[in-house]
Amino acid sequence: MAGTYARVARVIETDLGHELVLLDPETQEMFSLNETGRCIWRTLPAGEAPLIAALVAAYDVSPAAAEADVRRLLTELLDAGLIEVRGDAAGG
Repeated sequence: MAGTYARVARVIETDLGHELVLLDPETQEMFSLNETGRCIWRTLPAGEAPLIAALVAAYDVSPAAAEADVRRLLTELLDAGLIEVRGDAAGG
């Protein structure tokens, strides 16, 4: 996965403390993020490398585990239409 990942502007977010809830007003679909998901969301826009580094810095997790988590969440957020890819490998 390459490029810079960015939040889609229309997405509405609500921080409930223990989770971050995202709402796409176009589809009326909601998506819930846990603490690590919130960390990734708050780091956007960014490429994969900065997102992985943010998880490693914030949590006691190996770079390999952080990479797996980042890739999984990016795929889910892309599939849900909540983020978009901008550019190419320049984002990290």
